[in-house]
Amino acid sequence: MRSRERLLCAMRREAPDHVPIWNLWRARDAPFDYRDQVRRAEAVLALGLDDTLLLQPPLNKTEHYEAGLAPWVVGRCRTRRGSDGPLLVQEWRTPAGTLRQVVRRTHDWPHGRHVRLFSDHNVSRSIEFPVADEEDLARLAWLLGDPSPEQIRGFRDRAARLRREADRLGVVLEGGWTALGDAALWLLGTEALLFGQVDRPELVEALLDVVWRWEMRRVELLLDEGVDVIVHSAWYECTDFWTPTAFRRHLKPRLRRLVDAVHQAGALVSYIITTSWGPLLDDLVDIGIDSLIGVDPVQGKAPLAWVREHASGRLCLWGGVNGAVTLGRGTPAEIERATSDAIATLGPGGGFVLHAVDQVVADMPWSNVEAMIRAWRATTG
Repeated sequence: MRSRERLLCAMRREAPDHVPIWNLWRARDAPFDYRDQVRRAEAVLALGLDDTLLLQPPLNKTEHYEAGLAPWVVGRCRTRRGSDGPLLVQEWRTPAGTLRQVVRRTHDWPHGRHVRLFSDHNVSRSIEFPVADEEDLARLAWLLGDPSPEQIRGFRDRAARLRREADRLGVVLEGGWTALGDAALWLLGTEALLFGQVDRPELVEALLDVVWRWEMRRVELLLDEGVDVIVHSAWYECTDFWTPTAFRRHLKPRLRRLVDAVHQAGALVSYIITTSWGPLLDDLVDIGIDSLIGVDPVQGKAPLAWVREHASGRLCLWGGVNGAVTLGRGTPAEIERATSDAIATLGPGGGFVLHAVDQVVADMPWSNVEAMIRAWRATTG
């Protein structure tokens, strides 16, 4: 099997020629440039591993890497002095009013003099989030408007190039990432999201409507370009941030409609959630997702024996080995044992992709990555 056939076979919960091994690469000392995904995929495939290419649609009207702001949006970011250091004040002026975010510009702020609308880095640094009430939702809808003709043309060109490369390499072409619960947390902040589920559910519901409509337009663009898989970002859709009741009320119906649309187009859905997903397992199966990316027995507290008993055969499971602790700090012997245990526990019968959860990052010794690969080769033959 080529990598594309192998991964799609596993995602359909069938048994490929051997257990696939895939990682979300962020290792700057890896033997390839992970920032050029085509060159990275060539190098990963040369190692005998599996990889994917990712096609991203236009994000929104605010991001610096797009073709500029829409004519009806004026954005500016200025610096002002705060009581404990400099602040970045980002404003997006729309016909419905100004949307505003204020973040602390810490020494490790990664975006220079710019504030992205969607970013993990905003959550712990923001002292003012973009969405506080219903009036902000009309402004947000302007920002999440349809992409410009120039953006569409650029996207179509990128899609054609990536599809050619995916066909040449024999790898899965992913589309994404989409976000729903993650976007709600980025826009509201953790505290407002948690309290809002109880005190202001109508605001949470209305915000998710705005985001969902925007995401579905992006999904349509991706499906039109023939991606194999839509990847949904769900790090913040776990029970650390949503009660099961709130998940079932607010997220589940919208996720089901997204998954149904993807399946009707003949594509599959991967769902990235790395912790506290056990109480939602039946819901995730009911929604119809194909792959759950994030089976982490260490930080994710997902014991592999429990996962085998309750989830195997119901979803394609990606993971089995922890990245930050096991791969980042373990000895080669510990890594080899963890890898062999994951394959022995979750591999039989198919529907399993070996993956170091969450990702392979820059400070992981490459020799530890090699230990995982060595154990995978020894186990799979």
